[in-house]
Amino acid sequence: MRIRTSLALMGIAILLPILAAAGFAFHTMQQNERAATLRGVSETARATSLIVDREVNGAISALRVLGNSPYLETRDFKAFYAQAAALNRPDVWTVLLDASGTQVLSTAVPYGTAAPAVSRARVAQVIASQQPLITNVMVGPATGRLLTTLYVPAQAAGGRSFVVAHGFDVGYWKNTAMTADVPADWIVAVIDRDGKFVSRSHKANELLGRPAQPELVAAAAAEMDGLIRHQTREGIDSYDAFTHSRLTGWTVAVAAPVASIEAAALNPIRLAFAGGVLALIVAVLTAATLGKRFANAVDRASTHAVSVGRGNKPVWQASGIAEVDALNLALVDASELLDQERSSRIAAQAARQRLLDLESRARETAQQENEAKNRFLAMLGHELRNPLAAISGASSALATGRLDPERTTRFVEMIQRQNLHLSRIVDDLLDVSRLVAGKVHLQRQTIDLAKCIRACLEAIEATGRTAGYRIALKLDSAWVEADAVRVEQIVTNLVTNALKFSPPGSEVRVTLLSTPGRVLCTVQDSGAGMAAALLPLVFEPFVQGPPAADRVQTGLGIGLALVRQLVALHGGEVRAASNGVGHGSTFTFWLPSVAAPRKATAPPTASRTGGSPMMASRAA
Repeated sequence: MRIRTSLALMGIAILLPILAAAGFAFHTMQQNERAATLRGVSETARATSLIVDREVNGAISALRVLGNSPYLETRDFKAFYAQAAALNRPDVWTVLLDASGTQVLSTAVPYGTAAPAVSRARVAQVIASQQPLITNVMVGPATGRLLTTLYVPAQAAGGRSFVVAHGFDVGYWKNTAMTADVPADWIVAVIDRDGKFVSRSHKANELLGRPAQPELVAAAAAEMDGLIRHQTREGIDSYDAFTHSRLTGWTVAVAAPVASIEAAALNPIRLAFAGGVLALIVAVLTAATLGKRFANAVDRASTHAVSVGRGNKPVWQASGIAEVDALNLALVDASELLDQERSSRIAAQAARQRLLDLESRARETAQQENEAKNRFLAMLGHELRNPLAAISGASSALATGRLDPERTTRFVEMIQRQNLHLSRIVDDLLDVSRLVAGKVHLQRQTIDLAKCIRACLEAIEATGRTAGYRIALKLDSAWVEADAVRVEQIVTNLVTNALKFSPPGSEVRVTLLSTPGRVLCTVQDSGAGMAAALLPLVFEPFVQGPPAADRVQTGLGIGLALVRQLVALHGGEVRAASNGVGHGSTFTFWLPSVAAPRKATAPPTASRTGGSPMMASRAA
């Protein structure tokens, strides 16, 4: 078979898989482009939701400022009207209502205008809960326009005498929430909790206050975020991405026509296909030209090889093909083989050196682990000796039988206290052993992590460990599927660890934040802190940071190792951070969140302060 025939067959063999791969690549590209465009639709919905929450947050802040006005304390409503009118914006006005639900004034009308009827139930609810309340879209009793109302309890005059509110004309939401830069054929809508349009980028005058498509309302009621395909109110087949405003509970939906999405996915495919065809034509022409040149070069190389076989030294001639030229040079200059042998020897030498370096590092690691084990055994002996010595001394004193009842009770309490300390040491060791062996099984249930943390801190406070410290709590209601006992163990270890490294009188902050898909718990102290070199090792078993100058090293170095293993069993992750020695430490772990059970209420944020100082040191 001639070389040209072989090259042709090779080209066909290469071309067929390339065509198959190109077809698959085009299909994958189309799917990826479609997915990317749909992600853009979802991101637009989330961005619009954040805009709504931003506006509501700003309104709540403004109303709280008005709610603290001294004019409410003195019942100077005319002065309060002037103060509230100064905060008015286009399509937004302020209303003041008393505890009975009677409208005192409204900046939408001149001061002293007769007040229309209002919903006394909403006013009573806001005063009772002391929480803001935003309504669904409705017809305003004074203006006769479609609006939504935000109620905030006024803190002035005792905090239960007045409610301040903002009335938002639906045009306000169009001017704020509809500001996202989106294609002209996309439809952005805000839907209230009853499924009615609060704002809409298309046909707003016709559809505001009317129900949205039932399938969109049903999907939004079932999930926090999602994507459905359905017919819009205009009858357009669209992909509709939706999410929810965190503060209002409203649904933010962005609909993109299916035809627009598919066209966006096909445009890159068309360009890629045209480029591929052009590249294929160029490749065929180039292969035909170079094939002839390659065949001639191979013929000359064959002639040189025959000359070598006959014992003749071939004369090198340039062929224009690097591989053939290299072959000819190899036949002429055998010194290249010597260079290659020398290079191979150097590479082998370098490989041996790398192996020696690896062995040295492995030996150092083993030595460090052995030293950590020795330190752990020494610390374990120390931790066991102290309670055993106390138990032995108390037992000897009790054995004399000559103690008065008061001293007998004191020695018995000493034995019980030291026995509890020994039990905790053994329990920690057993937990580490079970985790390493994979024998820990979680008893999962749906729990409010905020309540669990509060209960845990109350238990720690009852032991007297928090005496002399300030425990600051900021806890959102956050629901997880977890083993409550193991979660308490995680929080106890982190809080106790923070107390051990913090000077008496300092503050330990415990924060719980609920985010989409997971909950974050942070324990922050302002104590000894950690060096940067210790941070990657702090969750390893038996690793302990250096004690403070005024404290004795205690603990076995397994508390944080238990925390990492237990958090991982729950599907989460724990991290440590510090700005350096003397600047405190922050430990953060997250767990996957679940939907809250019905009728669940969020626990309030609280702060606790201990009594007397507590002597402790860190067990990293």
